[in-house]
Amino acid sequence: MPKGPVTARDILRIRLGSNVEIAPDGELVVFEEVRQDEESNETRSRIRGLRPGQEPRDLTSGERDRQPHFSPDGSRLAFLRKGRQEPQIWILPMAGGEAWQLTSVAGGVSEFCWSPDGDVIAFTTPLGPEGIKAEPRPEEKDPQSRFTADVKVIEELAHKLDGEGYFKDPPCLCTIEARQDAEPVALTAPPYRVHDVGFAADGRSIYFLSRRGEDYDRELFDLLLYRIAVEGGEVTEIAPPGTEGFAAGKDRLAIAVSDPKEMGYDNARLLVANLDGGPRHSPAPDFDRTLGNAAITDVPATGFTGLSWAEGDEAVYGIYSDEGTCQLGLFHLDGRVEPLTEGRHVVYGYSVAREGGRIALLISSLGDPGNVYLLDQGRLTRLTDLNRDFFAEFELAETEFFQAEDADGHKVDTWVVPPLTPPGSGKAPTVLMIHGGPMSMYAHTYFFEFQLLAAQGFGVVYTNPRGSQGYGFQFCQAIQREWGNLDLKDIYLGLDAAIARYPFIDPDCLGVGGGSYGGYMTNWIIGHTDRFRAAVSGRSVVDWRAMVGSGDGGWSWVDRAGGVPPWRDDSWYRQQSPITYVDHIVTPLLIENQEGDLRCPIEQGMMLYSAVKWLGKAPVRFVRYPDEFHGMNRSGKPWHRVHRLEEIVRWYQLYLCPEGR
Repeated sequence: MPKGPVTARDILRIRLGSNVEIAPDGELVVFEEVRQDEESNETRSRIRGLRPGQEPRDLTSGERDRQPHFSPDGSRLAFLRKGRQEPQIWILPMAGGEAWQLTSVAGGVSEFCWSPDGDVIAFTTPLGPEGIKAEPRPEEKDPQSRFTADVKVIEELAHKLDGEGYFKDPPCLCTIEARQDAEPVALTAPPYRVHDVGFAADGRSIYFLSRRGEDYDRELFDLLLYRIAVEGGEVTEIAPPGTEGFAAGKDRLAIAVSDPKEMGYDNARLLVANLDGGPRHSPAPDFDRTLGNAAITDVPATGFTGLSWAEGDEAVYGIYSDEGTCQLGLFHLDGRVEPLTEGRHVVYGYSVAREGGRIALLISSLGDPGNVYLLDQGRLTRLTDLNRDFFAEFELAETEFFQAEDADGHKVDTWVVPPLTPPGSGKAPTVLMIHGGPMSMYAHTYFFEFQLLAAQGFGVVYTNPRGSQGYGFQFCQAIQREWGNLDLKDIYLGLDAAIARYPFIDPDCLGVGGGSYGGYMTNWIIGHTDRFRAAVSGRSVVDWRAMVGSGDGGWSWVDRAGGVPPWRDDSWYRQQSPITYVDHIVTPLLIENQEGDLRCPIEQGMMLYSAVKWLGKAPVRFVRYPDEFHGMNRSGKPWHRVHRLEEIVRWYQLYLCPEGR
């Protein structure tokens, strides 16, 4: 049977591998398989297991089971299960038998980890002044509790986070013995929020990220590393603001740290310290790449991308972003950085077996949304083929990659997706896409929206301009204070090079689009040129004066304006705001926003729509999605994601050179 082109609805058929975990002996690999459920309009996940050479089999029976973690001896598998209420920890005996529920706490569990001896589990759960409470049954709530649960009382400067919502009770650190009928114990208390918990190698203390003290609510994203004894008591500060991750070894701490003064435009780098903190040094000071996964896609899966110690504590495993790829590396304490993977792909999760050195990986590529792999003695083997049926039915446009280069030798990574069906004229309308962040990167990974546009006869061009991660500190930091200048030059450099390189691109039939920072740049571009025939702006920044204090970034945006708030001097805010140039917009514009967006609030899209509509110089359409956060295109309700894709295709079909189609 011949393959056909994808439609917007086909995004619901893609399956993703997430949160891989390998057993301590390296013989069994478990992972989440994530899918979209059309009938319930929800994302479902189940935990599956396999041995090399075998097909995956279901290990759990829940519809929303995730975050599998083996006990240190491999005899039990703990995971989170979400039922009618909030996620709780369950434990599955690997020798046989049914999974049983360990926790039943109000607010549920967000993350957890095993102690080295497997006797205790540390976890985070929301706590109020009254401490740990049992999970209530819905019918047991009194009328006042039921009908005032949606009331928001705000007393903190940082009081919301996109994807999470408005803060109520903060996640706090608790422990529980890994046995039935055990009772949890709280180790920290409100108002301090706890993230990323991990035991010390001797099991006597627990490390975690948080921000404590009088300024705890002023710098939401600048976290510190702390330590507390398993029995509770005094909390000790170990590493300064900017800590993004850690791994506790037998004798040392590995810490991923960035500089808060750089506002995210620097590299998260590896530092090593003794277990009490103390002097910190970088084993690879000249490694000019950021730790972690900066790649962006619209079919993302999750996986562990942090740090872990190799046997002997003489090297640290870590994923790093490098020029449109993500690789797993081994950072030796003698200064060597040893790449363990290579090629045009994105490693978005890993797990190292305690015995034998086998590593389970999650890897995506331009032709693959993501699968489970095994790295054994340097040999990489794919273990799953989660979308075999999908790719047997639908044709894939072959994405091409090249580097655009200017007269000074400055290079910009550029990708081109040709239309699946070449137009009869030999020329095709083409869409310039701009990624969000800006401190993320397009990568050699599957992007459904680009394949959908290609299936509808459009070409697609996308680039990694200055401001993107993965190309070194100077490349990213170059646009820290000013957007719409150096980054725009790079975007145009890639586009113009693609036009010269690919005859199918019609330079007179260009569209532009993007979300978040990509939406900002779309607004900026059409406010400065009429080069593009159609534009789609998603969840964007329109007016920086309104963004200060309204987005979940809080007052951190003031730093980009030199620390000057807008009521004292709004010169920077006006110059950097697309709304300032709205009089020049003549490009047909589709605006899409999420009503629950706490990163770029819905008011931003409302201002742009109202201004363009009132001016009457260009067609404009405003699509709002209720009960959705900023990342709806990646993790929103399945049918909202489909609707958004259909709106985008319709807009380009309507205005991007329809006379030539």
